Parts: sequence; structure tokens; C-alpha cells
Amino acid sequence: MRRLPIHACIAVLAMAFALAGCATPTEVVKLHHDKTQPGAPYDKLLVVSLATDTEGRRRLEDLLTNDLAGAGTAAVSAYAIKGLTPSVLQQDIDDAAAEVSADAILITHIVSVDQEVEFEEGRTEVLFECRGGDPADYFLYDRKELKLPDDIKVAHTVVAVTNLYSAVDGTRIWTIQSTCFDKSSMDEVLQEEATAIVRQLRHDRLID
Repeated sequence: MRRLPIHACIAVLAMAFALAGCATPTEVVKLHHDKTQPGAPYDKLLVVSLATDTEGRRRLEDLLTNDLAGAGTAAVSAYAIKGLTPSVLQQDIDDAAAEVSADAILITHIVSVDQEVEFEEGRTEVLFECRGGDPADYFLYDRKELKLPDDIKVAHTVVAVTNLYSAVDGTRIWTIQSTCFDKSSMDEVLQEEATAIVRQLRHDRLID
């Protein structure tokens, strides 16, 4: 059996890692982490989302809460305590955190949504099929038209900023910016954002 030289193996591995990276396009940048604050890892989080619409807020809070639960951390969505209001007040957040005995508050703010729409007009393709048979009609073809519909592709790129605060005194503990690229739907974006946020919380040992 022929063996690849070592430099070829390295190139193959590098390509594999690059492709793996492309599968998770969400980019995370840490903006702040106060490691002097006591309490980490935190046992129970109040999850707050500041989205452009109430449905987006509810969906993101649910996704974050579910992902945190999957990581073994208790979490409660703020809307489950205070309802879905057009705006979220600081007093409401503090009251909800006290009501559920949260030791930290996770607030995610969708700061920008960029949507690109690509339209491809439908077209008609002509297919020719040879009839075959006798040599006399060998070059006779049946003509068929295949109509392809219009195609619309939508790509969302979303930037979110997430802060973790102490529920005891309101001190900001941790901040990240996460950017999710080129997703076809906002629901897919929110799922990617939630996954990236919880993964970074675990990486920074703020939750178990």
C-alpha cells in the first residue's frame, strides 16, 4: 500500500479542519471578562433577549434556556415570568431574577440584522430525446420543454451582543459579540446564536 508523505498528510488534515470550521460559521469575540467576580460557575440563570419583535425574543430565550439545560445549568426565560412586553425594563429583570432565585442574568441583544435577497428568474430548458428505431428516422427527435420556477435565496447575517451580570449587585461579569453568517432563515440564525453563546459560557467556565 502506498503511503502519503508527511507533508501531504498535514495538508489533508489542514483541509479537514478548515472544512469542519466552515460547518460552524458563527464568529465569537470576547469583549469583557471580569474573573475577579465570585460565584462562577453559576447555578441558575435568568435569560433575557432583546430582539426586534416579541416572537424573536421568545424564540431566542427558549433556545438559550433549552441549550443551558442541556449543558446542565438551570435557566428560566424572562418572558415566562414577566410576559412578552414590547420593552424590557431593568426593574422587571431584577424582579424576575429575585423571583426565580437566579444568581446571574444573561442578556442577549440582537444589534443588527442584514438580509440579502438573490432572485433567479425561472427559465425553460429544451430537452431532445432521440426516437431511435429504423435508420430512416434515426435523426428524428422528440422535443420536450422543462420549465424551471423562479428561485429566491435569502441570506441573513446577524450580530448579537451578550452580557452576563451578577444577580446580587448587577456587576457586569462577561460580554461577547457573536456574528452568524449567511443563514436562510432567522430561526436558523437564532439557533446558531444560542449554541455559540452557551458553548462560550462553558468554555469560559461560567457554567458547568
